[in-house]
Amino acid sequence: MAGWKGKTVSLDLSSEAVTVTGTDEKLIRMYLGGRGLGVQLLSELADPDINPLSPENPLVFTTGLLTGLAPMASGAVLTSKSPLTGTIFSWNMGGGFGRELKKAGLDALVITGKAKKPSFVEVRGEEIKIVQADQLWGKNTEACTKALKSKGSVACIGRAGEKEVLISSFVIDSIHSGRGGLGAVAGSKLLKAVVVKGDKECLPASPGKFKDLETKMLKLFEANPVLSKGLANYGTPAFVKLLDYMDLVPCKNFSGRGTTFADLFSGEYLKTSFELEKESCPACPLGCKRRIMKTGQVLPDYDSLWAFGFNLENQDFDSVLRADRICKDYGLDPISAGSVLGACVELKSGKMDLRELETLLEAIGEGSEPGNGARKYFSARKREYLSMDVKGLELGGFDPRGIRGQALAYATSCHGGDYFTAFMVGPEVLGKPLLLDRFSLKGKAGILQVFENLTAVLDSLVLCPFSIFAINEELCSALLHSGVGLEVSPAELLKAGDRIWNLERIYNLRAGFTWKDDTLPERFFEVDSDERADGIPRQEFEVALQEYYRYRGWNTEGVPSQGKLRELGLGC
Repeated sequence: MAGWKGKTVSLDLSSEAVTVTGTDEKLIRMYLGGRGLGVQLLSELADPDINPLSPENPLVFTTGLLTGLAPMASGAVLTSKSPLTGTIFSWNMGGGFGRELKKAGLDALVITGKAKKPSFVEVRGEEIKIVQADQLWGKNTEACTKALKSKGSVACIGRAGEKEVLISSFVIDSIHSGRGGLGAVAGSKLLKAVVVKGDKECLPASPGKFKDLETKMLKLFEANPVLSKGLANYGTPAFVKLLDYMDLVPCKNFSGRGTTFADLFSGEYLKTSFELEKESCPACPLGCKRRIMKTGQVLPDYDSLWAFGFNLENQDFDSVLRADRICKDYGLDPISAGSVLGACVELKSGKMDLRELETLLEAIGEGSEPGNGARKYFSARKREYLSMDVKGLELGGFDPRGIRGQALAYATSCHGGDYFTAFMVGPEVLGKPLLLDRFSLKGKAGILQVFENLTAVLDSLVLCPFSIFAINEELCSALLHSGVGLEVSPAELLKAGDRIWNLERIYNLRAGFTWKDDTLPERFFEVDSDERADGIPRQEFEVALQEYYRYRGWNTEGVPSQGKLRELGLGC
């Protein structure tokens, strides 16, 4: 590949040994980078039964072949075994962290071991070193980022990660956070941060052809109203009014739907209520974040608006702002934090006392028990039915009863209740790239696995998840050819996505998960009463699940066949 020459750096915090190797070109061809390469490296380095908080569990930061080259391709992917779910877990991080890694020549940064003292990893061009961080330990992400940002792009944990809170995450440059408890993995290693500053320019293999494709890509973004009219103007709060109109905003821990105050949290209202400026990832034509000019705070995404607003029946926007800021500062996943609090409110049959909301979130950040996540917290109290999760990961604010393809996507995701592994809200609600009947599971299994495979490809090239609204495997194939000299057909790209998905499935099966985990909380299924008459018919769901297994080439218990594995180069 003429335009590609990368390396993998393995760093053992225990011995402070740094090993640099050229990235295997065969692996890049098979897995593309990003999520795919991260999953492959984790599968190779960590037994599926590993304790996620043990020193041996790797944190794997990866870039994609298009990172630093294409629009909406400046982020990185973080992969590890999740201490929250016990599954394999990857998160497509926003911001410019990945671009700096790529400018340093890195395809992957693999961190294992446990430091003797609190430390951060600094990557500056070719130099990689472990730096003592006693002065940063105990600080939250805002203060940590401020202290380190002169050195480059900062991925750090707050006090929640330090205390190994299972819903803690890394925060990138004080703006972008993740899910799956990977902040706790860093805390268990006494790893406070990774700071990266590259010094190489990212150049395409065929500049003229790549520029033409870049222009085409930008035109596709402009022609897509979800991107150019919605996200570009309002950020993710653009979804609020439409989701509310379609009765898809869950509230009261998914025991109800609909809200009386959607207008107050809509993108349109927020744009007129605050003086805002765009906050964009590098080389992003959208700028889907919004910063309040008066205070400097970034507006909450839809996830936080739902978690601390609609879910808790809290129409006090200032309260939601403060809750979102606490989560970012402590390094907490707002979806998981809001979900566990929503379930606590349901248990008490009341409403959240807004005076307590900040106190409760800070307590979670300091290590209180709800920080173990909803499943663990309520299972310990024999109230498992209150946890709205799949495989231990709490669901986001899209009600699967009204988006049946998303219901199947939640159930089959290797990460758990992560809507970004296949954002079926696109075709079922927004009609992009095609409109599907959102109340039916019929015919969804085949379409879903194509979306899952394509999402795996985009995550491996490390394109923004929202790029799926405008680009497809054909354009990705052309970008790879002109960008790095890699000739791979659109069909081969989707096969790579299939390979990644199957490798994740194998890892989870070996970790002890079974087909019985491919389901939803009981609350979402239909029963013979008016109370849940709009629930998902269980038989229809089970038929769709078996159909999904057949499309995947798996047996009736969701296990990939040897023939399927050989087809993908995963079997002997």
